[in-house]
Amino acid sequence: MDSLKNFSVTYLLPFAADADAVRDRSARKHFRHNRIMVAASREQVVHDVRKTGGVPIEIRVIKPAMNWLNPVSRDYKQQFLLAIYFNTQAGLSAGSALKMVIDAENGPLRQRLNFANLILDGGGSFLDAMEALDFFDQTTLAILEAGEKTGTLSSAINTAIDYYQARAGTLKILMGTAIFTGIEVAFSVASLIGNRVAVLPAIEKEIGENNTPEKIAAIKRGIAVAYVANDLMLVVSLVLIVFAAVCTWGYFNGSNDFRKKVDDIILRIPQVKDIILHGALANSTKVAVSLIRGGVDLMASFAIAEKASRVPRVLGYWRAAVRRIEDGEDIAHALAQTPLENSERTLIRSHTDRHQLARAFEVIAERREVFAQRAAKKFQVFSFIATLGFSLVAVLIALFVALIQSEGSLASMTSL
Repeated sequence: MDSLKNFSVTYLLPFAADADAVRDRSARKHFRHNRIMVAASREQVVHDVRKTGGVPIEIRVIKPAMNWLNPVSRDYKQQFLLAIYFNTQAGLSAGSALKMVIDAENGPLRQRLNFANLILDGGGSFLDAMEALDFFDQTTLAILEAGEKTGTLSSAINTAIDYYQARAGTLKILMGTAIFTGIEVAFSVASLIGNRVAVLPAIEKEIGENNTPEKIAAIKRGIAVAYVANDLMLVVSLVLIVFAAVCTWGYFNGSNDFRKKVDDIILRIPQVKDIILHGALANSTKVAVSLIRGGVDLMASFAIAEKASRVPRVLGYWRAAVRRIEDGEDIAHALAQTPLENSERTLIRSHTDRHQLARAFEVIAERREVFAQRAAKKFQVFSFIATLGFSLVAVLIALFVALIQSEGSLASMTSL
């Protein structure tokens, strides 16, 4: 698949093959068509176009874009899933529904969608094609896998859409906090750099030679202290910025091992840990609800629910539950384990059938979503206070530098 390329192709047909076709000005009996095609070479594109009775006019290679520079919006993902849902409601299979949605896309994302189309043309499954798109997360894929296995794909797609809508509030808070924090840190770092490269060196040059030795020594000591404090803050800031950038890049573009290391670090931060843990537990239990209600075998349901998260504690919960059941423990007690809280464990132990188990997990999912929202708001407050403290230190350093500058200027005037 790595040798394949996306081509933007313009060709003529003696008929209008789609609604976007227009009559060609030069060849009046033909219609001009534009299409994005996947092929190994231009020759293959020409061959494929001629097979349909077309005449190629222009073939242009589309340079692959870096996915992390062209993220797919949450709205587009929801609309994409909704379009598949509409097609399945019309009686199409999952693969045919996906293929129809891809064929209808003529925008910049088409080159990413084409690889999924190629998998479908080669006999690949719907889920394989969705994974090839590389813009749906593990939870969404697990939900869709549940729907495909149970024959309830339409319901699964609705669940996936609800999932995106449910986490939108938490993401909005986190993104707003991250942007605000980034702006504050950027201004603080700019102030520190200004002190280092301009203000402090200028003060050193302005020290009057006619001042008393004691006064000159005092000003130089103050400048030295300002340099140390300023440089310390600057180093800490740059280390944090580089660390955040590397973690972000590695998390979205690195290996699974790297992602696991990042997860381990993040889960040590109290304010962030609660958001991730509650959110991950809510997502995985939602998948379990969809599977259990769809009639999937319970052991298979738990195994698929595990895929909805990569948070170690949540993964451990489902794996431990499966292991306990395989060892002969009853399902109720095998599932009533940490990280579920006491009330949640009591609820799980009280179920008597599949319907009640699904309802119990549904209640847990709703409860954990609320907890995740609360944790996100707490993180927003914590981040604001931390950023405010950071900015305050930067301001105090700037004021200290200004004080030294005023003392130096005053000393110079006095010596005249």
